[in-house]
Amino acid sequence: MAVENPQGILLSLAVSYAILVNGNAKGWVKASRGLRQGDPLSPFLFTIVADVLSRMLLKAEERSLLEGFRVGRNRCRVSHLQFADDTILFASSSEEELQTLKSLLLVFGQVSGLKVNLDKSNLFGINLDQNHLFRLALLLDCKALDWTILYLGLPLGGNPTACGFWDPVIGRISRRLDGWQKAYLSLGGRITLLHSCLSHIPSYFLSLFKIPALMAAKVERMQRDFLWSGLGEGKRHHLVSWDAVCKPRVKRGLGIGNIPLRNRALLGKWLWRYPRESTALWHQVILSIYETHSNGWDANTLVRWSHRCPWKAIAQVFQDFSKYTRFVVGDGERIRFWEDLWWGDQIFKDQYPRLFRVVTDKNILISFILGSARPFSWNFNFRHNLTDYEIEDLERLMRSLDCMNLSTSASDARSWSLLFSGLFTVKSFFTALSQMPDSSPFFLTKFVWKSQVPFKVKAFIWLVAHKKVNTNDLLQLRRPHKALSPDICKLCMEQGESADHLFLHCSVTLGLWHRLFQLAKMD
Repeated sequence: MAVENPQGILLSLAVSYAILVNGNAKGWVKASRGLRQGDPLSPFLFTIVADVLSRMLLKAEERSLLEGFRVGRNRCRVSHLQFADDTILFASSSEEELQTLKSLLLVFGQVSGLKVNLDKSNLFGINLDQNHLFRLALLLDCKALDWTILYLGLPLGGNPTACGFWDPVIGRISRRLDGWQKAYLSLGGRITLLHSCLSHIPSYFLSLFKIPALMAAKVERMQRDFLWSGLGEGKRHHLVSWDAVCKPRVKRGLGIGNIPLRNRALLGKWLWRYPRESTALWHQVILSIYETHSNGWDANTLVRWSHRCPWKAIAQVFQDFSKYTRFVVGDGERIRFWEDLWWGDQIFKDQYPRLFRVVTDKNILISFILGSARPFSWNFNFRHNLTDYEIEDLERLMRSLDCMNLSTSASDARSWSLLFSGLFTVKSFFTALSQMPDSSPFFLTKFVWKSQVPFKVKAFIWLVAHKKVNTNDLLQLRRPHKALSPDICKLCMEQGESADHLFLHCSVTLGLWHRLFQLAKMD
């Protein structure tokens, strides 16, 4: 294969392959059919070629050869969606349009050298007679299947509020647990697997759909049972409450994370992306259906559509999301003077309620009130002459803006107040949603979790910090019908066995600590 560099020099890439026979390379073969599929350049070249198909479909739209489907008040047209080698095409149920689509795919195959695999292609009909659907499938030489479909790992057209919708998530967790059934796992090993695997399996679904409370409880129950019981070890007591386990590590938890809160944090990312991706197709579709919010940045959050629509669940996060956004003033053309947080720590609507009550336009923009440069024009447009108290408020407001400047060369922007960078992250939003009063005792979080000791030791220290080690006093509480002699420590035979006594106050333990401090040369 020959590749031309920017200087016009041709570089010959001679690639040879060998067949491994009993571990030895035999029969070298020189490549003559271009890049192999595993080559790092292969996906990039395929993406370039796939873009040609997209442009052909768009050109067919312009010439009214393909209709696709239209959505919303703006009649936004959608004819196809592409991701790498996965393509979904939308067309009307007319045989003429499908014949045009088939011809276009044949032309693309001749031009690019890529052939559409009809054996892996399926035709789906929405509110379409089955007989007509089978006739269309026969025309395209592909299979006809029922709606809903699975695209990029997510079901399209399903009902997220139905428990059956989440069966793939439950199935994946169950299969992963089955794979660990014969392995012996310590508590530290289970915590590691919970963090690295089980807690992340539902994330893909949670990033687009709102999980029903029943299914969230089921997933958490599977995680909880695995943490405390393992697999094949019989039932064990849950030593620490699940609420405590879900807390961040800085609050003496394990940082597993509450699933409904993680769901809300993941959905919040769409609210952040929406005003930043105004040219994206998904933005245009949402805008066409729901129109613009009164703040001029977001889509309308008053969603009355079917519960099957993902945006309804996303819109429910808006109230929590908006608490942590603030605006960076540029030219003042998009930020509302009274109702957006752009100066200080409180919106002017709440700071000066008397003034807000008498303004004529409550959604007025900054640029309309202040003008484009100093001195500010102060075009407030009040409904009547101000009272003495209102004049005092107005003077205070104007003084507070003395050091504020507009920049006509920069556009207004939205910032995420939880991070210094001003950029949204799911982690920061989840942490904010998880805020809770910390009444727990002091715990050396960094010292324990960042130490070099084995993880199973860290897990044991965590149990000790919660005073949930199975000492005699706790075992006696759980099994009052058995006499376990909780008043006798088996080491010193002097006092009762409890977590505090066993690890801190026992004479034998104190001797051990003293010896360890001597070895570490600590007083």
